[in-house]
Amino acid sequence: MKRFSTLIWLENRRNWIWSLPLMGSLLFWAWGIKQVTVMSVEERLGIRAGLLVAAATIGAVVLCMMIGRIRSETRKGQYQVLLMSPPSGYTHILSRFTYAAGVAFAFYIAIGFMFWWIFALAGISFDARSLFELILAVPFYGMSVTTLPLLAYTLLLMVFVSAYRLSGPGWVPGVVMLLGTPIAMQWVGEWIVRISYTLPGWRLFSTAPAALVERFGELDPETAMDINTALNQGVPVEPMLVMLVVTAVLLLLAGRIWQEVEA
Repeated sequence: MKRFSTLIWLENRRNWIWSLPLMGSLLFWAWGIKQVTVMSVEERLGIRAGLLVAAATIGAVVLCMMIGRIRSETRKGQYQVLLMSPPSGYTHILSRFTYAAGVAFAFYIAIGFMFWWIFALAGISFDARSLFELILAVPFYGMSVTTLPLLAYTLLLMVFVSAYRLSGPGWVPGVVMLLGTPIAMQWVGEWIVRISYTLPGWRLFSTAPAALVERFGELDPETAMDINTALNQGVPVEPMLVMLVVTAVLLLLAGRIWQEVEA
């Protein structure tokens, strides 16, 4: 446990130059949101939501770049010098992933707050439950399905390339892994679609229609029916569960490879 906490501290020392600007970039996005001044409330809300989606996407790329630096760092022997004896590969991988996941969770919670802000600017008021879902539940779901698997995959890719270099730059094994990834993801995606809604859906924003009606007035019957159907069905929990398992498997593989190489 002491080694793990020490590695977390080391991750913070090495990566604050990435994590701090990432969090600070939210000020830029907030400034950009305030610059949207088109007349229509609906258009303003749509443009501002698009900006936040762009912020979330760019944030995921930055996080992958941050966590991917493990290849160059581990070749300098600094962990071993710091800890006197090398911890297990699983501990290295878990510490790197835990730090990046923590930064990601803080970043996407902040994005959730900014979504609440743009809804408030549009005059839409949610109750406490919907706010909780917007700020915590949706970021957790989105991270579980996309960001966490991406971070774990990036770790595995970097460790794989470092361990099985077939050439100086290490591009051959990396290309092999990258070419195989779309096939694997297509298979996983098709399987997820087949099993979706086997379990009851996760119902979110059940009071959202009332908030929309309060702000914009009564919706047309067809739109209201579509919204109520989607909300009653909820979001499928199977993608979240499957991708969390995939994340764990990728981390185990990365830890095992590191364990073998460093042994």
